[in-house]
Amino acid sequence: LSGLALGIGMLVDNSIVVIENIYRLRNEGVSAKKAAVEGARQVAGAIAASTLTTICVFLPIVFTEGITRQLFVDMGLTIAYSLLASLATALTVVPMMGAGLLKNTDEKKSRIFGGFQNGYGKVIGFALNHRAIVLTGSVVVLILSVVLSVSRGTGFMPEMESTQMSLTLSLPDEGAGKQELAEMSDKVTERIQDIPDVEEIGAMSQGGGMMGVMGDSGSDTVSMYLILKEDKELDSLQLAEEIKERTADLACELNIQTSSMDMSALGGSGISVKVKGRELDTLKELAAQAAAVLETVEGAVDVSDGIEEKTLEMRIVVDKDKAMKYQLTTAQVFQFLQGKLADAKSATTLTTDVKDYPVMVISENDTKLTREQIKKLKIEGKDKNGNPKDVPLKNIVEFQETEGFSSINREAQTRYVTVSAKVDAGYNIGLVAGEAEQKLKEIELPKGNTLEMSGENETINESMVELLKMLGLAVLLIYLIMVAQFQSLLSPFIIMFTIPLAFTGGFLGLWATGKPVSVIAMIGFVMLSGIIVNNGIVLVDYINQLRRGGMEKRAAIIESGRTRLRPILMTALTTILGLSTMAVGLGMGADMVQPMAIVAVGGLLYGTLLTLVVVPCIYDLLNRKKDMTEEEI
Repeated sequence: LSGLALGIGMLVDNSIVVIENIYRLRNEGVSAKKAAVEGARQVAGAIAASTLTTICVFLPIVFTEGITRQLFVDMGLTIAYSLLASLATALTVVPMMGAGLLKNTDEKKSRIFGGFQNGYGKVIGFALNHRAIVLTGSVVVLILSVVLSVSRGTGFMPEMESTQMSLTLSLPDEGAGKQELAEMSDKVTERIQDIPDVEEIGAMSQGGGMMGVMGDSGSDTVSMYLILKEDKELDSLQLAEEIKERTADLACELNIQTSSMDMSALGGSGISVKVKGRELDTLKELAAQAAAVLETVEGAVDVSDGIEEKTLEMRIVVDKDKAMKYQLTTAQVFQFLQGKLADAKSATTLTTDVKDYPVMVISENDTKLTREQIKKLKIEGKDKNGNPKDVPLKNIVEFQETEGFSSINREAQTRYVTVSAKVDAGYNIGLVAGEAEQKLKEIELPKGNTLEMSGENETINESMVELLKMLGLAVLLIYLIMVAQFQSLLSPFIIMFTIPLAFTGGFLGLWATGKPVSVIAMIGFVMLSGIIVNNGIVLVDYINQLRRGGMEKRAAIIESGRTRLRPILMTALTTILGLSTMAVGLGMGADMVQPMAIVAVGGLLYGTLLTLVVVPCIYDLLNRKKDMTEEEI
């Protein structure tokens, strides 16, 4: 459906170009039937190339990987199929209906549009006389737009508004019972149930068992679920602030999840740093250093060194010199301890009709050893004469009390600890992660240890690389299609200059609306590259037609601009208006495709206006011949 919503404005573009050309010929006195045939024939190549260039930008999705392909392949196919159908309609149904319905046409001249055409003709003349200023200005604005837009940061997926919210309630007193928790839950419910945007509230108690699985500290909590009104007045962040204000005086801790439609969950969220290495003590030190660095980064909150759940452990270090006095090796000492500490194992299985029972063989001498009992153990060694001797373990080893990891993570057989942080509201993940990465480079790493950025920013970077590959391949396909249509290398090259013009408008649109350069916005740029060249194709194709008819180059450029001004503006406006509701972000779920629509609308507005001025300048610059009597290749 998003594909149809994005393509709705483009579906009528082909028909507009055909019917406008038929209407123009009828006003010149051509018969209805001949105008229908000739009008469609004149623009058939141009609209076919325009449709194929728009479709081909989605073809590279097939060659991309990961979440980019999963999210947008269906949308691309929908747009492609609908545009092919619109092309067939424009070349068959529209001429047929034009021949029947445009039999009696009286030319209706508009003073406003006529004046606009004449004014535009003067603008082209001025631009052709000052090409250097026009082209230099376009480049400067492009660079400025990129700098301004990137200064807003980068993003993965926009967090969409939802009609649901969830809260996790816990009490600071770990000794509090279920009754106190239930009473506090009732108080919180009373405080927030009269908020106008809240429709229903549900609560569920969760004990330490489940929370232990989920990684919680084990204290009891209550999960509360809010159903919000469809036409709510406050957005999710404002509603969260309202709840915090109403419950500020209560002796409880509230963790509010503002949206259940956060698309960042598809690729992780926040900042994550993987500290890799072999030695656990070194990992612990480096994780603490990395966490301390993240604490200094503005916008990074809830920093975790990845080892909060520490466990007390006893380390036994064998003194090899002392052990050798009793003819003992390190391996023998550890083997002795392993035998003492090993749990009983299943010897066999007793099978019944209902269940299988493991049979454990346990000696009556087996006991659970405490730390003090381990220190009192004796191991059998040998004296100087080779006679067996019981040696107290404490005589040959050193006992160390320390804090260790509750679990050890591995990736590609390498141990690692994940240091993480969340990004505070109002801050951009790309900017915060970029600052964090620069500061983390200052940490001196021992040999064999590495720091790797992961999390949401890494997902963004990977997706951006895939999209840039997709954009490059799309631009190449657009050029090749136009080369086939024009039978020329020069004309398609001129038309390709419309793409950076459109990108300028897209970047300015993102900057003006305060949106970051996200993965969704990049899809908009890819789509825009296929749409904006349509204006250039229509313009350059008609310039070439006039020049082949014997018209001088400069006159052909001005006449083509004046003649093709109306269809170019009409096709651009239909696409812009079709995308306008999505760009505004009306309706639930529209937030996801809003950056894409903003890029397309901004790019079409700026790109269309500049195409009408810059493309004639580039055409005049690159075409040295004043007339064209044959194909130029």
